[in-house]
Amino acid sequence: FNIDGKDTERGEYIRPYRESTVNSPVKDPMDKDLRCRTDKMDAKATKNLTLTAGVKFGLEFHEGDEDTTRFIEPAHRGPGMIYLAPLESNGEGPVWFKIFEKGYDPATKLFYTQILMKSKGKMEFTIPEDIPGGDYLMRTEFIALHTADKEYTPKSKGDGAEFFPNCAQIKLISKGTAKPKGYEIPGIYTTKDPGILFNLWDKYDSYVIPGPPLYSKELGVNPVNQEGGNPGD
Repeated sequence: FNIDGKDTERGEYIRPYRESTVNSPVKDPMDKDLRCRTDKMDAKATKNLTLTAGVKFGLEFHEGDEDTTRFIEPAHRGPGMIYLAPLESNGEGPVWFKIFEKGYDPATKLFYTQILMKSKGKMEFTIPEDIPGGDYLMRTEFIALHTADKEYTPKSKGDGAEFFPNCAQIKLISKGTAKPKGYEIPGIYTTKDPGILFNLWDKYDSYVIPGPPLYSKELGVNPVNQEGGNPGD
């Protein structure tokens, strides 16, 4: 994280990942690891970072602990999303709501992961002001589509999209009173969804971001934004 121009410690406030999975994706969209890609599902596993709704902060992603410049393997093109869930839920049940998504930009012909490659894994984000204050799990996720032209099955584990979720713990300062509709993870994707089963190597000029609709202040929820966008854009 980057707060007021200062970086937090690497991995601070992030639920610890297994060393064996730091660069390993989740392949089965019904695997419980799709939540946070960790077995450390305990609120005491890390600290809570205090953030204020409506105030911009920075996020930074890297391929591994040793590389501070490379975000992801260049062939791993795909969308990026951010979800929240009440910390007390520990991510279980229909509690997750999406507050950010970016997919494919037909104007630049770039997926969001490619944009983050250019920024060396750095992005800025603002949590909507109407989200209620409290303790949350913040789930970031990137989906790599380089093997998504074939459907994942337990017998063909090399096929299918690759999911890279991670979870942080935050304390949100806000006077918001919204009640976003929650969804269950796993359960937001199937192996046949248009944004999950997708041929990156064929011609395309659009991309459907998978998963539940993006939360918006005006409607409570929005229809799925096929090209992605930051809430409030």
